[in-house]
Amino acid sequence: MAIRNLSYSFLRGLQKVTKKEYPIIQNRLYNFLGCSSQPDYYRKRKSYVNIPAHVKEGIECIFLEYGINPDEVWEITEK
Repeated sequence: MAIRNLSYSFLRGLQKVTKKEYPIIQNRLYNFLGCSSQPDYYRKRKSYVNIPAHVKEGIECIFLEYGINPDEVWEITEK
């Protein structure tokens, strides 16, 4: 049986953030993910394949601070 590759995108969660909070949360996510460049951040934002559990939970915690529940953050697709 083949291993399923799931792609996680948190764009859905970012669409729920207010314009005022958007640059703040984007900067926090950028730093949390350890991105070295904007293209790296945008790639992870759109499609993070087989995301480690601790990274997923960290992203959810950041969104939760802005009143966005984990079930509102993710769009999960099979890669």
